Amino acid sequence: MRGRILAGASTSTKVLVGLFAAHLLLKVVLFPYMSHAPLHGDERYYFDSARALSNLVRDLVGFGPVDTAELKRNLVGNGWFMPGNGILITPLFLVDPHASIVTIRLYLGVVTSLLLLITVIRVRHVLGDLYAAMLLVVPGLIPMWLLFSIGGWGDLVAGLLIVLLITELVSWIRTLRVGHPPSAWAAVRMGLISIAVVYARSSASILVLGMGIVVLFVSLTLLRGRDRVRAVLAGGLAGVVFLLLLAPWSLFASHSLGGRVITTTSVPTVLANTFGDRDELCYGPCDPTSTIWFTPVRYAREVARATDTNELVVLKEMSAYARQDVTPRSYADDVLMGFARYTFQPASFSKDVRSPDHSPEAMHKFILYATNVMWAFLAVSGIGLLLTVVRRTVDAQVISLLVTLGIGSLLTQPFVHIAGSRYWTSAAPLAGIAAALLLFLIDARRAQPRFSQGTWIMKGDTEHGSAISEPVISRWLTIVQTVLAAAVVLVAVGLVVLATI
Repeated sequence: MRGRILAGASTSTKVLVGLFAAHLLLKVVLFPYMSHAPLHGDERYYFDSARALSNLVRDLVGFGPVDTAELKRNLVGNGWFMPGNGILITPLFLVDPHASIVTIRLYLGVVTSLLLLITVIRVRHVLGDLYAAMLLVVPGLIPMWLLFSIGGWGDLVAGLLIVLLITELVSWIRTLRVGHPPSAWAAVRMGLISIAVVYARSSASILVLGMGIVVLFVSLTLLRGRDRVRAVLAGGLAGVVFLLLLAPWSLFASHSLGGRVITTTSVPTVLANTFGDRDELCYGPCDPTSTIWFTPVRYAREVARATDTNELVVLKEMSAYARQDVTPRSYADDVLMGFARYTFQPASFSKDVRSPDHSPEAMHKFILYATNVMWAFLAVSGIGLLLTVVRRTVDAQVISLLVTLGIGSLLTQPFVHIAGSRYWTSAAPLAGIAAALLLFLIDARRAQPRFSQGTWIMKGDTEHGSAISEPVISRWLTIVQTVLAAAVVLVAVGLVVLATI
């Protein structure tokens, strides 16, 4: 697994440098296509939150009064979004409070390429050159992914952070397999990356929670005695770091909105708009002069004032009322439609992010066709891994399990949320890892595998020191993968059957 793409470290390094250069070149070529594009949708929140945070920093540094009203209005707002990308943009507004849209998009383009580079370096260190190269190709060279990388949404950033989290988990489990508890620094790093994922995309909380459960279970299973206690304490330290960094947002958002907020407040309205009757969301039609998102909030606030209750409670009651006629068939139909938008329209945003003064049709067609082809490869790879039971090595099985859980967690979105055509950017890096793993498995069946330096057995597979033998670990991992693959098939078949009844 830690093999090189080609024989020789210098050659593999040149390949990776060349691929990253190609990534940068293509981003430069595509930049004018979106550089002057006006803010679209959720971008407005992230830019407003960044300005509010930059003003907060100035107030604190200057020992002046903090403008809490601005923070409530522009940072918390309706509580729909975590401020991850706002935090990412804040340094720019500290330097240039009146940065133009071109400057903002240039800044985001540089930051996301740096994050991709950091991710690739870490992936190369933990998984090997093949995985690093695949990330640089897909998603690193997908035109629509590159355009999203200069946009203000947090989904793409979350996807890269999730890959970093996977590498931490792989390293953590390798340490457990040789009979040692993780270090305190590894625990702190795990907590920092986990909270960064949630701040970038709150819906990834399911993924982070699932990964935490996996780590705890593996720690309890593979170690004994004091080492087990130390491993559990390391996991607890990661959890403490996560909660300490989540607390400022959660407490301030709860205070601002007058109700308990852990991450975001959008779930009730999202459920109603996705599966319910929108004409009944406001106990009848909502105000048609605004969007399906803002009018329910305004109505809930009016009801809360009139009844002396909290708007969050009212929103939940409104959502339940709008969903009272939901049937298994209607739910399955909506979920399948969500998967269709998520999967089959990867470049539909290309028309929404075009600069008014720079939108050549030839460039648009290139973005559309190249994105569709490259995303199709990623989608097939992701689905292929979901249905594959890996048996080659324990390390390959661990990577397969973690990536499968990651992709599966992200694919829960159509079951609870409107699935748009930009959300695939979160799953794309994981699908790239899946593609590399499948290529690894195919190549491993050949007599002289190209992606190794003479052996497929990793250090973690040979220097065993845990309380359970490697064959036993492998058997259990095979069983878990089989159960997950069967669950994917059952869910898919169940949705189709429900939709056709």
